[in-house]
Parts: sequence; structure tokens; C-alpha cells
Amino acid sequence: MKDNNDEYFYINGQHYDYMIKSRQAHDSIPFYVRYAKMYGSPVLELACGTGRITIPIAKEGLSVIGLDFSEKMLDHAKRKSKENDLDIEWVQGDMINFSLNKKFCTIIMPGAAMNWIVDNKSMENCLINVRKHLKQNGRFIFDAFNPDLDILQREGSKIYPMYDYPNPEGEGTVFVAGSNSYDKVSQINYFNSYYKFEGKEIVKELKLRMFFPQELDALLYYNGFIIDNKYGTFKEEPFNSDSNLQIIICHKN
Repeated sequence: MKDNNDEYFYINGQHYDYMIKSRQAHDSIPFYVRYAKMYGSPVLELACGTGRITIPIAKEGLSVIGLDFSEKMLDHAKRKSKENDLDIEWVQGDMINFSLNKKFCTIIMPGAAMNWIVDNKSMENCLINVRKHLKQNGRFIFDAFNPDLDILQREGSKIYPMYDYPNPEGEGTVFVAGSNSYDKVSQINYFNSYYKFEGKEIVKELKLRMFFPQELDALLYYNGFIIDNKYGTFKEEPFNSDSNLQIIICHKN
């Protein structure tokens, strides 16, 4: 992952948590917690970040491991789990290439982390490792963007306002804008976020691989997974062409 997105996209763990609250991305938490309880522990969360889903799962009494490549995100996660008196194992590692010598009933990859995997070989390696760590009757659950052609075809030089959130490091508000440039051959969306606060601007760059619906289904099938359900929202509404996300529950064949 570090090779694909060298500098971590978010400013730090505090900013990430405030950003998530402002974007209502926390709507995914009840979904992942419910399915973790349904399929049971141990649970592995790939790309766990600050533990926004790992910690609620642990609060339900489930054994869970959180894996992420960002040391500063994991440091923030560790502080939060300590504040909540939770025994969570945090692992610094790459979701493309990991070995934990343990099998899991539930493996989750929230937050469209799948889109951070930008090439086919890395995707295959990720799915190989998920299969290796998943119990025979376990479930792999994740979400990925449903490509929006209106966004992908935007003029790359234009910057669009996105959202704002309270500055966790001081007073005032953090205003976030974005621009993107899409490469149709690689299916990579080169995305820039512009964070403006306290009279300064921080620019973060990210590469996001776009997986079209039939393509994603085929990738899973040819890498040994059977899709149980595919939803368009975390309220489990059916997936359709207007869905912003592809939310998938699958098992290995």
C-alpha cells in the first residue's frame, strides 16, 4: 500500500475522526457491528484506521484485531481503546500482504479501502491473504465505490468544495475541497484533497482504483469468493445504478 499511496492521505487520526463525523460515514458502524456479531469472532478489520469500527465491535465483547499501515492512525486508535479500557490487538501491516497465523470468522474492510488497491496483482494478493485467513464458513465483508461517471469526467483543473468540520487542533473550521483526474486505461482516479484552516492549506494526494460492478463481482469470483449479498446502502437497500457504494458480503468457495 505504501508504494501506491506514499504519503498518507489524512492529516492525522484526530482530523480523520472529525471528518468522518461530518460526512456521516459513521452510518456504516451499525452495519459492520451487526454482521460481526452475526458471523462471530475472531474478527479482523483491514485498513482499520483509528478504530472507528474496531472499537465498537470490541465493545460488543468480540475478539478483534485491527490492521493498518499508518503508524499515526494506529497510535490514535490505541489511545482510544485504552480510554475505553478495551483489549484490542493493533497490527501495523499492509492489507495486501499480511500474515497473522490465525483464521477469522469475520474479515471486514470498511471505508472503501478496497479502492486504495490500484493494480490487479495487488488485488489478487489481498484476496489470497483474505482467503488464507478466513475460516471455511467465515465471511468477508467490505464496501467499495460505485464509479460515478459524472465525477470521473470532471475537468481536472477545477476544485470543488466538499465538506467542513471543526478543527480538532485549535479553533475554527477545516474546509475541505477536492479535484480529480481520471485515467480511463488504468481506471485510477487521481484525487487531491485541499484542507484549509488556520490560514494555511494542506494538500493530500490519493490514487483510487475504480471497480465497475460487474468487474468487481468477477474479481471476487475468479479469486475464489461467492457473493452472498450485495447492497447499495448500509441500510441494506438493493444495489442499483444509483448506488454510491457496492457493499458486499461473501464467502470463499
